[in-house]
Amino acid sequence: MKVNFNQNFKNWEGEDLLVDGKPQPMGKIIAQTLFNGEGIKKSDDPLKDGERKLMAYSVCMRIAGTTDPVEITVEEGALIKEAMSYLTPGCYAQVVNLIEGK
Repeated sequence: MKVNFNQNFKNWEGEDLLVDGKPQPMGKIIAQTLFNGEGIKKSDDPLKDGERKLMAYSVCMRIAGTTDPVEITVEEGALIKEAMSYLTPGCYAQVVNLIEGK
């Protein structure tokens, strides 16, 4: 599926979410989170953890490297949602809706 991550988070009024007066770009925040591994749960299998880290890095680089829509798999979408689960409910829902095309 193709996802356009080149969008800003919105506040509860539908306006760009500002932090220190700057809009918060979804793609940039998602890419940073994937790069840092924040929110990605560890498994009991170190090989599986390594594969998930490589997937997170691959998706991070594809999102960070473009303003165009990015092709992601269902598995990559699930990893993004997992990684972004630390966000506030409003921002997390925007990520989920973006990935699910809502």
